[in-house]
Amino acid sequence: MTALFKMLFNMEKVVGEVFKQLPSAIKGALISRDGALIYSSIEKKIMKKVMKLFKKHKNVLVNDYESEELGEGVLIFYGLTADKVFVVHSTLTLPETLVHCRNVIENLRKKLDELLKDFLEELGEEVDEEIKQKYGAIYELSPKYRSVEEVLPLVSWMGATAATIVANLDKKLSVWQLTLMLQKAGINVTFQETQEILEGLMEKGYVILSAES
Repeated sequence: MTALFKMLFNMEKVVGEVFKQLPSAIKGALISRDGALIYSSIEKKIMKKVMKLFKKHKNVLVNDYESEELGEGVLIFYGLTADKVFVVHSTLTLPETLVHCRNVIENLRKKLDELLKDFLEELGEEVDEEIKQKYGAIYELSPKYRSVEEVLPLVSWMGATAATIVANLDKKLSVWQLTLMLQKAGINVTFQETQEILEGLMEKGYVILSAES
């Protein structure tokens, strides 16, 4: 079993377990921003409508949500991470649904971050110790900013790779781990280039070195 297949298998299992925390009136789905369905407990006929509406809501901001009224209830598209959207179908009111989903969202983030770190550590077995030492620094958002959403528009001029790095700062990954994650996402970037982008972001005051480094 490859590291990627293992992570995807574990992700489906973990998401299913977290979704069990939802009351019976609420069903959920996790969809990648490129439209790949990761897991769903939503009824199939409703899921077809979800996937049609997903194109409209796939760029919902992280930590924000967009909703749609359905005859069968309400749909909520919640920006869980930079690459995933948490979708909810509920027969409860919008405020009631958001209250019930709060802990699930927190747990989903925590579990997915743990899975990602395990995946990157496994990939890291192919990275020599010299690279890990050289690119072991961890960067985080400057305390001047409340969230990555506040910074993303400010770094857009630096390009898509810089924006993706900023969007993933909350994962507290080292430079070498962050580089591997970017490479697995199809971004052609080296350890040195990731380091240089982060140093540029630090010079501009957007990020700082984490105490965990």
